Amino acid sequence: MPFQESQLAARIQPSQTVALTGLVAELRRKGKDIIDLGAGEPDFDTPEPAKNAAIAAIQKGKTKYTPNAGTLALREAIAAALQKEYAAVYQPNEIIVSNGAKQSVFNAILAICNPGDEVILPAPYWVSYPEQIRLAGATAKIVINPDHDDFKLTPARLRAAISPRTKLLILNSPSNPTGTVYTTAELKALVEIIRQHNFYVLADEIYLKLTYDGVETTSLCAFPEIRDRLILVNGFSKSYAMTGWRLGYAAAPSPIVKAMDKIQSHTTSNACSVSQEAGLAAVSGNQEAVENMRRQFDERRRFVHGALSKIPGLSVRLPKGAFYLFINVAGLIGRQINGKKLNTPNDICQYLVEQAGVALVAGEAFGSMLHVRLSYAADMKTLQEAMKRLEKAFGEMMV
Repeated sequence: MPFQESQLAARIQPSQTVALTGLVAELRRKGKDIIDLGAGEPDFDTPEPAKNAAIAAIQKGKTKYTPNAGTLALREAIAAALQKEYAAVYQPNEIIVSNGAKQSVFNAILAICNPGDEVILPAPYWVSYPEQIRLAGATAKIVINPDHDDFKLTPARLRAAISPRTKLLILNSPSNPTGTVYTTAELKALVEIIRQHNFYVLADEIYLKLTYDGVETTSLCAFPEIRDRLILVNGFSKSYAMTGWRLGYAAAPSPIVKAMDKIQSHTTSNACSVSQEAGLAAVSGNQEAVENMRRQFDERRRFVHGALSKIPGLSVRLPKGAFYLFINVAGLIGRQINGKKLNTPNDICQYLVEQAGVALVAGEAFGSMLHVRLSYAADMKTLQEAMKRLEKAFGEMMV
């Protein structure tokens, strides 16, 4: 019989960032010279302590199933790190290790939300949030946050979005795709509103170790007044350049972790045993490699922002975190080049990858029809060449 996808599959869209990675690979196979500034993946190698721990784990035969929620040693190490960095006390039964922070986010949404519930989702947002909300049967209540507010959810906009159906707020700081970082004072103002209402908060802090310019920020777990409703998500992919190891975690009240554990037990079971040993070494050891990556990202951030700021038709804010620039291309929308009208950010990105050989991600993936996302997770030589190509290509669009 002819295949027809399920109603559930039909309701969601594929990840545009994952699709872009596939397109870049296909163009490269055809011999095209493509600079990929679309992927949210550090170009650095995994730190040596983590690699050595993984090798040792294999040699010692630590290749079997672990507890579904992760090894006790790793959960204890995560709890110790949260206490050391944010004075937040978690017990091992309040932590669950998953196959990447993406799974941690999805497990949390599935554990908390019912059909008909509303999830407050500040936009721009990470590409998978709305689809995961949809998969849970809940509704995303999208709150637009413009450039001039640094893409931040304000207390006024949060208050306006709360309804009797509100079950969850997702807050991502530093942000993918904008690089926005909420200061401690801004978080405190949001926490005060959250405290007055009855809903949960999912704090996606996967980029929290990558902040710049001495911005004063912290983790939401540093606010004990919302601890009973906070689901903290983090992982090893970005800070430790461990994207392929697929290792993330969530810290939350034990009833929530228990529900997430139950869900995970019927999907993937435990995260990779070898990856967990690598993660244990990463989180427990010297953080010098993280700081070295952060300093290099900072240098790249300043270079790319400076180069893009000189290009007519573009507007780009200097972000305080992560490794992205969210470029406003409103000045290019509606222009024509080579007989083709640029109606959307996707049209612009299509032209850039095909004609300039530079891959960016269209803002549609993140809830914006005015922006494109650039990842500066590439070495300086690559970024310098990319800026030359983009300057030429954007200049042609402005003619």
